[in-house]
Amino acid sequence: MNFGERQTLVSTLLRDVRQTGPLPFLRGWLRDPMGVGLPFPSSPWTARRLARAALDAATPGGGPVLELGAGTGAVTQALVDLGCPVPHIVAVEQDLELCRSLEQRFPGLQVLQGDALALSRTLAREEVASARVVISGLPMRAIPSAAATRCYADAFAVMPAGGSIIQYTYGLRPPVDPRVMPALEATFVGREWRNFPPMGIWRYSRGQ
Repeated sequence: MNFGERQTLVSTLLRDVRQTGPLPFLRGWLRDPMGVGLPFPSSPWTARRLARAALDAATPGGGPVLELGAGTGAVTQALVDLGCPVPHIVAVEQDLELCRSLEQRFPGLQVLQGDALALSRTLAREEVASARVVISGLPMRAIPSAAATRCYADAFAVMPAGGSIIQYTYGLRPPVDPRVMPALEATFVGREWRNFPPMGIWRYSRGQ
């Protein structure tokens, strides 16, 4: 990435932050750094790649797109831009201020305030029984393995056969080690360099 591209990236990131109000993402990070991950939302290029990967992997007729750790809604916006109606998206976010920001930014969006690592309980409380694909923005590399595998198991439990989890990470390895869940297959989708820092995208699916 050359200097001009870096300038464009920083400008775009700052514009996306301004669109969400008075820095709710940064304040959310200050309240819970482990839960939020990094104090910057995904770049629009990353958000679009994640949304495209999720829609390509979505199982027809399997329910809404389920977004874990929706933050300020960068990926939510990308889903809408790619033609996914707002009522067909369910966003899970733990931070109350970010939840309110999402509801204001996307009228009609179903926002579940709750712990995505206790996904079964969070979905049951709001009677969400199915999903056609899951996008995870959770910082899985910083989450204990048992909690990460439980979250994934809960996610696959509400998807039909062929369902997938689209996960992004700042590391080079799969963020959830497939050896911990032998029934899962981890496929590297690609790396988005126009993100700070660069972000890798992985697709998890159940083995045949």
